[in-house]
Amino acid sequence: MTNDARTPVTVLTGFLGSGKTTFLQQLLQNEQWRGTAVVINELGETALDHLLVQHVSPHVRLLKSGCVCCSVREDLTQTLSDLNDLRQRKEVSFDRVVVETTGMADPLPVTHTLMTHETLAPTFRLSGTVTVVDAFNGLATIDHHEEARRQVATADAVLLSKCDLTPRSTRDRLEKRLSLMNPSAAMLRVAHGALSPDDHLVLDHLDHPYPAWRPKVSSSPKASSWLFMASTGRKASLFDGSHTSHTADIQTLCLTASEPFEEQPFQHWLSLLTAMRGEHLLRFKGLIHIAEKPDRPLVVHAAQHLVHPPLALPAWPGPDRRSHLVFITQGMDPDVIERTLHKFTGSLAVPEVL
Repeated sequence: MTNDARTPVTVLTGFLGSGKTTFLQQLLQNEQWRGTAVVINELGETALDHLLVQHVSPHVRLLKSGCVCCSVREDLTQTLSDLNDLRQRKEVSFDRVVVETTGMADPLPVTHTLMTHETLAPTFRLSGTVTVVDAFNGLATIDHHEEARRQVATADAVLLSKCDLTPRSTRDRLEKRLSLMNPSAAMLRVAHGALSPDDHLVLDHLDHPYPAWRPKVSSSPKASSWLFMASTGRKASLFDGSHTSHTADIQTLCLTASEPFEEQPFQHWLSLLTAMRGEHLLRFKGLIHIAEKPDRPLVVHAAQHLVHPPLALPAWPGPDRRSHLVFITQGMDPDVIERTLHKFTGSLAVPEVL
């Protein structure tokens, strides 16, 4: 948040060949990102990405021992701790960090480590997850690779790369698909490896507690959207009927509740849901009307087994005071969410129809 003095960490992910490193090179030349330390994870014996970035960021660290989402978490923890030690000794200077994952990484274990590790959490905070999607090849990549689907489903912002090389019809179809996969993510277009200046403002404010209050100057679609840009109907599969059923395992469920929730039963329900079904809950975001605090909506986030500390906003962002809940799940019956929410809280949340 804006009043959090800890160093922000942005997780940059995206499937193989999506253009992460090219985008990172351009990003680091932006004035707001020049004081950035970079941690790059690469697969294979010969690492090149860090050499491509090193000329624009002097503080680059390389993790070579495998995929950062599994075996490298200890290395990541040590690397960030070492960087902080060097900063305290005034041997380096940086005010933010970017962690670039491999193209095959699941970003959730990385974000979990950043938020919960006893060494890192007091010094570093997760700013957000940014996923780069190749606009030209993205449809096929999402169809055939679960890693790519999970990268999109867990993103705070999705960057469409290579837009200058992609036919408009292909880009429009991809954007529609991505909106079904993650209706709460800002969607920004990248051309020639770079964002527009306006879209940089959106990227700079990913960790704002309520994204609708981020700068609304972007011309890209959904740059300031959040919970309300969901697909119509009870639930949305990532894939329409023209695609094979084995790829339709990630779903989005958008619920609205007109009556306020009592805070303790709601928090108890969410804790149990993440404890019992966390492996199927890729992402949850909610703007919750709490009966005990009717004028201060509660922003709630969860990912897998982790529930983030809730944040009470100073006021409602608009006249709509309903609770809005967005779930991105994998291999989970949406009825479980609706049924247990009603059972534990007594409130009825219905599928959102826009």
